[in-house]
Amino acid sequence: MLIRSIKRILKRISLNVIRKRIESGKIVYFESPLEELAFKYIPDKPDKPGKYYAKYYGQDEYEINPDSSSVFLAVNEGVLISKYRYNRYHLIQAVHWNREIKTPATEGIV
Repeated sequence: MLIRSIKRILKRISLNVIRKRIESGKIVYFESPLEELAFKYIPDKPDKPGKYYAKYYGQDEYEINPDSSSVFLAVNEGVLISKYRYNRYHLIQAVHWNREIKTPATEGIV
């Protein structure tokens, strides 16, 4: 019970940090663990919104629409990551896609 409370508090702190850094115009690196997707926010001029870039495991970086549901989810549920982790994200093996689908044993079924 105590561990859940601590995790919830840490998640809120991380969430506030991501939003505050984006609002203050800083470069922010963060990850959406649910989607296994890393993001980079680069601010633009004060009158223009910044740009978001994304990387999946094992794939190259691409620009993503700031109105994307993936960006929204990552800002609200994501965690901060380092620039180093973001830069190496495409080198991480995408084991999620390589998993075999396991089915119940079918022995004896005719």
